[in-house]
Amino acid sequence: MSRYLFDNLEDLKIFKNDPKTAIVTDIDGTISEIAPTPEKALVTKAMQNMLVKLKEKFSMVAVISGRSALNAREMVGVEGLLYVGNHGMEFLKDGKLSKHPDVEKYIPVIKKTGQKLKNGDISSMKGLIFEDKGICYTIHYRLSNPSDNPREKILKTLHGDPECKKLNISEGRQLVELKPPISCDKGTILHDIIEEYGLEKIIYLGDDITDLDAFDKLKQMQNEGKIRGSSILVLSSEIPSTVKKDSTYFVNGVDEVLKFFQWLFN
Repeated sequence: MSRYLFDNLEDLKIFKNDPKTAIVTDIDGTISEIAPTPEKALVTKAMQNMLVKLKEKFSMVAVISGRSALNAREMVGVEGLLYVGNHGMEFLKDGKLSKHPDVEKYIPVIKKTGQKLKNGDISSMKGLIFEDKGICYTIHYRLSNPSDNPREKILKTLHGDPECKKLNISEGRQLVELKPPISCDKGTILHDIIEEYGLEKIIYLGDDITDLDAFDKLKQMQNEGKIRGSSILVLSSEIPSTVKKDSTYFVNGVDEVLKFFQWLFN
């Protein structure tokens, strides 16, 4: 079971005092408060300024998000970070965007299926938001009435569509997503970042069930002696309490993430 971060800061001084440390973080629910709609989410000026300072102090600050890489950069608003979008299927570094080589062939069927969903039976359900992210397609149901059972209806519709059998169907906080059937998650992408950049120490922050893969990969690589790492879960009422056991530490919300970043910098 993870421990409360601010009761254990002494354990993290090995990261704080080493410029080789890398910070890897999710966006929504981690460095930005969860918002009713994706476009209303905001990274505050205080958080932006802190990310700039961390980038100057440490070897790397990377952002991994379910958003597209371009949207992630636009939202975070800090140049010089490594932006990883669509759950690791695209990278944006120094203004250059690159995609996983296997995604292109699936984009047409994802767009076609997404459009069919947007115009189909579930579109009559109030509060649904349909988001085409280029590589992935997301249906948000945060604004729907829970009594309408939006999650169950969305999943039933997707699993009943023959086109979806060619794709991956996954879930996040109040959303269901269509993805290319590629073995790519936050764990594999964290592994690739560590290997490519020769990282020695890393702090990973996330808030969702999709971050479990990164927590587990970091733990595995640490046990193998390949990295010194700590994972931090940002708690919320929307994720199962079982997620808590997979991270090293936890904090209570985005404000405490900012507080931790301030401690790291000073």
